[in-house]
Amino acid sequence: MSELGALHLTRPGTAAGPDSSAAWHERRALVLDALAAEGSTLAAASAAAAHRKATELGK
Repeated sequence: MSELGALHLTRPGTAAGPDSSAAWHERRALVLDALAAEGSTLAAASAAAAHRKATELGK
């Protein structure tokens, strides 16, 4: 859970480029994947959305 909190502190701003934003969303997805593996269906859905966002941004 602390990893997710740390991610929120490093969220890229509006001036960040697409590569930086894509990398952040992919890191977020990996943290959420770990939570989903522990049984959280909300984390699983959020991880899927974060993976899609990272892909859309060009990762």
